[in-house]
Amino acid sequence: MARESAAIVDDEDEILDLIEQILKEEGLRTRRFHTAEEVLDVIDAEPYDIIISDLMLPGMTGLELLDSLHRKGFGIPFVIITGYASLDTAIEAVNRGAFSFIKKPFNIEEIRIVVNRLRQRQDLIEEIKELKRQVEQLQAAITRNSAEDYSFAGLPPIMPPLQGASDMSKAFSAIEYLGRLKSDGLITEKEFVEYKGRILKRIV
Repeated sequence: MARESAAIVDDEDEILDLIEQILKEEGLRTRRFHTAEEVLDVIDAEPYDIIISDLMLPGMTGLELLDSLHRKGFGIPFVIITGYASLDTAIEAVNRGAFSFIKKPFNIEEIRIVVNRLRQRQDLIEEIKELKRQVEQLQAAITRNSAEDYSFAGLPPIMPPLQGASDMSKAFSAIEYLGRLKSDGLITEKEFVEYKGRILKRIV
């Protein structure tokens, strides 16, 4: 997996040094910028996983940089840092799509918390994508088998009649019933695995 990358934008080298040190300790690759315009010059060739920017910059402000990135179609998580913080400024930053807002002077832990929140967010996004993929696969399997009959030939004779089951829920019910048979000692673990496999083959 490629290392995460971060762009840091501030006109004060001391701030850049501090943030860069923290991000590198967290395993991120970093690139420093003194103006928003410098970021826009390279963003097409160098997309980043996170951008941390001062609000007040020479030329374009941090929020204007955020707006420009949105217009270009980038949804990069964006963190605003400012020494001129107010509730109104924070609300405006969030409303314009900022991922987080940090007030100067900040401590090291605040930056770490933002990075960890970002990673948790990305993990959740990937989990949702995977769940969506699994749902699509299950829906495709149901569609393929919608006209089929689940013939449970070869299952224990004590199974209830399940012929005609044409959806996944009945297959799951059959597996649950097999589990109860196993718990009651009416079938062995080996038989349970074998019978379950026969059922699952019909829905995958």
